[in-house]
Amino acid sequence: MEKVSFISNNPEDLLNLRSSLLTWFKIHKRNLPWRSNPNLYKTVLSEFMLQQTRIETALPYFYRWTESFPDFKALAEANLDSVLKHWEGLGYYNRARNLHKVAQYITQSGKIPSSFEEWKKLPGIGDYTAAAISSIEQNLSVAVVDGNVVRVLARLTNQENTFKGNSDAVNFFRPLANKLIDQNSPGDFNQAMMELGATLCQKAKPQCQKCPLIKHCKGLKFHAKNIKYLPRIKRTQKEKITLERAIVFKRSSILLHKINSDSKRLRDHYEIPLMELIDGSFSTKKLKPITRGRRAISNQSIEENWYKIEKSFVNPHLLTQENGFYWVDLKKIDSILLTGPHRRWLKNLLKIQNAKEVDLINN
Repeated sequence: MEKVSFISNNPEDLLNLRSSLLTWFKIHKRNLPWRSNPNLYKTVLSEFMLQQTRIETALPYFYRWTESFPDFKALAEANLDSVLKHWEGLGYYNRARNLHKVAQYITQSGKIPSSFEEWKKLPGIGDYTAAAISSIEQNLSVAVVDGNVVRVLARLTNQENTFKGNSDAVNFFRPLANKLIDQNSPGDFNQAMMELGATLCQKAKPQCQKCPLIKHCKGLKFHAKNIKYLPRIKRTQKEKITLERAIVFKRSSILLHKINSDSKRLRDHYEIPLMELIDGSFSTKKLKPITRGRRAISNQSIEENWYKIEKSFVNPHLLTQENGFYWVDLKKIDSILLTGPHRRWLKNLLKIQNAKEVDLINN
């Protein structure tokens, strides 16, 4: 793949591009809580939350989080279960664990990383997060390159190469991003590039006529009708998975399965148990699911079918805490770590059943 050419070899054009973008950002930037009275803690927290999560989704979590953990010290001293509980629903829970470790390191060592490379040594911090934190809070000239920035740069340069994946595109455009960054205001420039990609240079409906960089955009000049297709990135086809789970009640309690603490994903969380775990020989062919749910994790598209199973049909010898099974009082559901989708689906199911005046509880 050939190297990307710069937008212009004329220094005045480059200065004009930076000035136009920064002026636009100053006027049009969104009012976000981490931009209001900014500090290092807010920036670190927001960058962790915005890994794999949209701003609209992260906002209520940010507000609740900062009420409970207003600074690094409060977070460092918090119990991990409490930290994970506050993160519940955001997914990718290792982000919360790593953020907790970062807070503990900064609090206990009294040291703040002072370079891009030093930030990368901390748990959960890669190129993107290190560049964002070091540029926004420490004025270091390191470009942030995420999906939004890739899209802006691919269109500005009319780059029609097909990339193998997102990381391939990020690595391709990083040298250009570092060339373009404003040395005097690297933090604002990085935020402006991301903001432009998120609000105007969108995937399907780019608002080119409102773009502050319209006169610099080769994509609009040479590829106007198809600019929405840039960048060209091969998307990994999602693996489709179907899971069958058992809803089992005992009086006012529900049977839940606790995910092994050695698990890479969602460890120590509770979930509705898989049918195969309560009885591998049980057949659902003649049963109708009482609810269905769909969710996506990484490159997996998951459909879950939930079946109401009478307690008497379940092998009691399997339902032990050694096997990860717990009877949890329905009134205490809110106090445990339950996977986000399962909490939503279970609450909705109970609400519907109660509205129909159907007793779900096995006496």
